[in-house]
Amino acid sequence: MQPTMVEAKGGRRLAIGVIFTTILIDFIGFSILIPVLPRFAKTLGIDAFHIGLITALYALGLVLFLPLWGWVSDRVGRRPVLLVSLLGTALSFVLLALAETLPAVLIARFMGGFFGASIGTAQAYMTDLTDEDSRAQGMGVIGAASGVGLVLGTALGGILGGIDPVLPFYATAGVAAANFVLAAFALPESKAPVPAQSGAIGLLRVLVPAPLLVMASVHERKQRLYLYLFLHIFFAFSAIESMFPLFAAARFGWGEMQTGLYMAGVGIVLGGSQGLFVGRLSREWGELTMTIVGLGITGVSIAGLAFCHSVLTLTPCAIGVALGGGIAFPAFTSLFSKACGAHEAGETMSQSQAMVHSGRVLGALAWGYVFASAGPGTPFFLAGLTLLGALGLFLLFSRVLLPQT
Repeated sequence: MQPTMVEAKGGRRLAIGVIFTTILIDFIGFSILIPVLPRFAKTLGIDAFHIGLITALYALGLVLFLPLWGWVSDRVGRRPVLLVSLLGTALSFVLLALAETLPAVLIARFMGGFFGASIGTAQAYMTDLTDEDSRAQGMGVIGAASGVGLVLGTALGGILGGIDPVLPFYATAGVAAANFVLAAFALPESKAPVPAQSGAIGLLRVLVPAPLLVMASVHERKQRLYLYLFLHIFFAFSAIESMFPLFAAARFGWGEMQTGLYMAGVGIVLGGSQGLFVGRLSREWGELTMTIVGLGITGVSIAGLAFCHSVLTLTPCAIGVALGGGIAFPAFTSLFSKACGAHEAGETMSQSQAMVHSGRVLGALAWGYVFASAGPGTPFFLAGLTLLGALGLFLLFSRVLLPQT
C-alpha cells in the first residue's frame, strides 16, 4: 500500500512540491491561450464569438466535473485522482497542438477542463496536510501556485507563441507528463481513513452542476453562502482574466508579447503576495481582516482600470488588483475550508472551485458583451462595483459565515 502522509513525514516537502506543480499546470492551462488567441484564431478563420467559446469551454469542463473528481477523491483517495488528471492534461494539450479545426480545438479544451478539474482535490490534499492554525498558509501555497501559473501561462503564450502558436501547448504537455512521472513515484496518499458516504444518490448529486446544487439547497446555509460568494467574486474578477488583453490593445495598442509580459508581471505580484505574506498576515490579522481588506483593495483597483489611459496610471491599479487578490483569495478559501467537515473536504473544496469557474464562464460572456456595447473601460468599472458588492454581502452575513466565539 502507498504510505499515508502521516507515515511519510520525510516526503512532506516533496509532496507539497508535486501539489504546487499540479495546480501550476491547471492555471497554465487556463491562461496560456490568452496571449495567443488572436493569432491562433486567424489560423482557424474564426470570429470573436468562437474565441469566447474556446475560452469558456475550458472553464465549463471544470464547472461540470470538479465536484465529481472531489467525490471520487473522498472515496478512493487523492493520489489516484491527481495521477489521472496529470496524464489526461498532458494528452489534452497534445490534442490541442495537433488540432486544425474548430471542433477539434473545442474538444481538446473541454478535455483540458475535465482533467484540470482536479484542483479541488489538490486543495483537499493541502487541507489533509494542515491543521486549522496553518490552513491559511497552506492555501497561500496553493494561491502562489495559481499566481505563478498565470505568470507562466501568459509568458509561455506570449514568448513561445511568438515562435510558433502551438509550441506553448507542447511545452505544457511536457511539464504535465513530467509531473505525472514524479507524482507516480513520490506522491503519497494524504487522505485519512475516514469513511465517506457512498451510493448512487451521492454520485448523482455531484453530477449536477454546483450552481444548481446551491439553488436546490443541498448544503447547509453557511456553505451555500460561501459557494455563492465564490461565484460572485470570480464573476467580477473574470473581467481581468478575459478582457484585459482586449483592453490593452484598445487603450495602448499592445500586441500579444506586450500583453503577455505585463500580465506575467502582475501575476508575479499576485503569486508573491500569496507565497510571502499570507502566512504572516494570517497570524497578525486573521482571515477575516485579510478577506475584508483584500476584497476592498481589489474592487477599487479593478474599477480604477476604467480610468487608466497611460501605463503610469495603469500600473498602480494592476498592482492593487494583484496584491488585493493575493491577500483575499487564500484567506476566504481558508474560512470556507473550516466550514467543511474533514470527511467531505474533497467534495466541498471541489464544489467551491466549480463555483469559481462558473463565475468565470458567466463573467467572460457578460463582460465581453459589455465591452462590445459600451467600450473598453466599462467592464472594469462595473466589475469593481460588483466585487465591492460581494464584500458587502460577506459583511452582511458574517454572523452566519464565521464561527461565533
